[in-house]
Amino acid sequence: MKDAERNERNAKKGAASLPNDIVTEDSAAVTFVDQHASDLRFCHSTGSWFRWSEVYWVKDQTGTAFQWARELARKLAENQDERKRYITNKTSFAGGVERFAKVDPKLAVTMDYWDADPWLLGTPGGTVDLRTGKLGDGCRDDGITKTTAVAPLENGCPLWLQFLQETTGGDADLIRFLQQWCGYCLTGLTREHTLVFVYGPGGNGKSVFLNTVAGILKDYGTTAAMDTFSASNGDKHPTDLAMLRGARLVTASETEEGRAWAESRIKQMTGGDRISARFMRQDFFEFLPQFKLMIVGNHKPVLRNVDDAARRRFLMVPFERKPKNPDRELEQKLQGEASAILQWMIEGCLDWQQNGLSKPAIVLAATEEYFSDQDMFAHWLVEECETDIHNMDKSEASSVLFKAWRDYALSSGSTPGTQLSFKDQMTRHGFKYFRGRRVREFFGVRIRQKASFQD
Repeated sequence: MKDAERNERNAKKGAASLPNDIVTEDSAAVTFVDQHASDLRFCHSTGSWFRWSEVYWVKDQTGTAFQWARELARKLAENQDERKRYITNKTSFAGGVERFAKVDPKLAVTMDYWDADPWLLGTPGGTVDLRTGKLGDGCRDDGITKTTAVAPLENGCPLWLQFLQETTGGDADLIRFLQQWCGYCLTGLTREHTLVFVYGPGGNGKSVFLNTVAGILKDYGTTAAMDTFSASNGDKHPTDLAMLRGARLVTASETEEGRAWAESRIKQMTGGDRISARFMRQDFFEFLPQFKLMIVGNHKPVLRNVDDAARRRFLMVPFERKPKNPDRELEQKLQGEASAILQWMIEGCLDWQQNGLSKPAIVLAATEEYFSDQDMFAHWLVEECETDIHNMDKSEASSVLFKAWRDYALSSGSTPGTQLSFKDQMTRHGFKYFRGRRVREFFGVRIRQKASFQD
């Protein structure tokens, strides 16, 4: 039934149900709520009305609730005397009805009401339960406000599969990983605690892959500036994080060579704990992140601390093959397979649930190579020190070692950290620490003596 017809019917019903002597804003609001309790919600966290679209909740942009309150007021006025009719026809009366309705328990909600189930995915054709992969009718009580660009269809996506074959060199394990990762990104879960960085030279399909996936996710995805994830001299405004609330996939593109990760922020964003953020000139709020991070770039950002936490957070995915015959319209053509690609992603989600995220050899090798390249501390040990962790006759004062490391790090453009972090690094590499009354030293290591040449 169209909105206008439904409103006309409800208004007449409401007017007939009210005695002639009741014309208060409060009593009219009770009628308004009874009429629209199934189709309207007011979110006090955002100050916005939401309207049911038969599939999911849509943020109202056109003042629908106020218009419906005006229509009700006009119908109520038909049964009133001239004085009461004058009151109910005033704009302030409809505004009062709307104001009372906003706080009615049947309509009033907060942000916690929306999109609360991480396993449900809104689509234009209904709701997908990602635990089963089945598409069902939309349900008001699910509180879904987001939708993908298309509904899933099992009609095959040959162009998409051909694209993946070319970009991965036919690596079936890598294709399976990408399918699982995309399926995982459909959920609101963050149990993998991982950032995926897709890298390689230009023209190798990584942007096509990212744009296609993000386009299908539509409302569930958002794009962030690379500054959100990059180190800077000043503090970052929490608005960067506030914009990510409710997203299930956050994408970014890295373009500048030599940029470094904002490591503490990435650990925060992938850790699964609640995040504190705020919008401009608003109070702080906390939210539980649902987003997964996927970043593409030609250059790998600098990782200053290759510790256990970092090793758990990053997966490097190489896209290094260029197509023999590039198709400039490929991304547009893939839109025609969007419904089937979404089904492919859903199947990846089921695979991920059953078998876990499979990490192919090429991803593990690329990730380990990245850590090795970025581990300046390990480079220092190899280049500047003699090491044998089992040789207790070989030792060096902690202060001497730290000064040597500090000089090396600064000359390489890295941050040396503190003596405490240096001690942690040495211990992590297996060197035994001894603290005496006069000296503090590490065993199994010694500064390498530089050869001297004389004329």
